Amino acid sequence: MAELAKEVNSPASRESAWEPHLLGFKDLRLLRRCMQCGTCSGSCSVAPLADYTPRMIVNLVARGDVKTALKSKMIFLCTNCLACTTRCPKGIPVADLMMKLRNLSIQAHLASNEDDASSREFVRTLLKRGRIYEPELMIRFAMRTSPLSLLGMRGQAISLFQKGKIGLPSRSGTDLSDLKKKFEEVG
Repeated sequence: MAELAKEVNSPASRESAWEPHLLGFKDLRLLRRCMQCGTCSGSCSVAPLADYTPRMIVNLVARGDVKTALKSKMIFLCTNCLACTTRCPKGIPVADLMMKLRNLSIQAHLASNEDDASSREFVRTLLKRGRIYEPELMIRFAMRTSPLSLLGMRGQAISLFQKGKIGLPSRSGTDLSDLKKKFEEVG
């Protein structure tokens, strides 16, 4: 990991330095097929909240400006809903790219503590249940970042539970081996 952090901070942190890390994701030539149509960004529910849209992230990486992409909030806002990947006319796995960049950002110590904790707890919850159970995700996140913040949430949590807006956790009932394999592929 120290080697990766050195690469991030080197003046020549363009594509050549990052290529070995990104090739574990997919062939970089695939990203260069992007015609910048914006379908991925138009499909993304969190794009309005981000500093860069998915289209811009693909463009940054294809141009070799991986360092900027690694510092983006978009890679941590991405929910991996796969709308961008499904709708891409060129078949670019944009969601996989976001996940790989998120992991590289964490490894290179570019991610904030909150982004790091949020990402790790999101994956843990997903791999445990096969779906996201928001109350568990929030509790796990709060325990890693600010345990006392849970006290302020208790009234709201009780109200949501009483109204049937949140229930008890369940498991999807499906085999999670494919999901686990996918997470292993992208790091």
